[in-house]
Amino acid sequence: MGNFLKKSFLAGLLVTLPLALTYLLFSFLMRKLDLLMAPLVREIILETGAPLPEDFHLPGLGFFITCLIMCLIGVFAKNFIGGKIVLSGQNFLQSIPFVKTVYTTIQQVLNSISKVDKRVFEKMVLLRYPHLSTYVVGLVACDAEGEVVMFTGDNSINVFVPMLPNVTLGWLLVVPRDQVTVLKMSREEGIKMLLSFGIFKAGGSSASNGPGGQPTGFKNASSSS
Repeated sequence: MGNFLKKSFLAGLLVTLPLALTYLLFSFLMRKLDLLMAPLVREIILETGAPLPEDFHLPGLGFFITCLIMCLIGVFAKNFIGGKIVLSGQNFLQSIPFVKTVYTTIQQVLNSISKVDKRVFEKMVLLRYPHLSTYVVGLVACDAEGEVVMFTGDNSINVFVPMLPNVTLGWLLVVPRDQVTVLKMSREEGIKMLLSFGIFKAGGSSASNGPGGQPTGFKNASSSS
């Protein structure tokens, strides 16, 4: 009976905890944006001459107006004149010593995220690390680029190896393409397997193996060796 209750509790926790955390996050953001935009909304409504109670508050209105403002700024920045103004503002911010470092870092991160291909982090791979006798499961981020390629060669990829239990932290490994094996499991299955410390059974049959059953080569796990 005790074992049944324990399993039932854990199953319920796995269902409700993600929902609760998602709700709390969005609720927090909406409350903050509502408080930030409330004075502006109140002034705009008063300018129209509409009667407004002192305790007027419409939940979610600040969040909606913020999203609308972001869209308008985006439309403005995409046209020729707006682009010139935005560029001038960026040049001004980059001329301020401390602000330049913070602004440039945030801008580079956001630009990288916005340009990321949808196929990034979709492939789960197996590779030898940190010793030849041990393996780790990672996600393919992208092909190696920039200065790194000068030392590793063109045939290298960036593999993110998560650090448990927080899979958002980990190591970025630059690995020769022929030293990793693409697994059948999906990204979602791979993350579940990592979070369960290998208890969750992910994927189908074994990956493509080389001589002696050792995984080798950057190829799909369903292909024959």
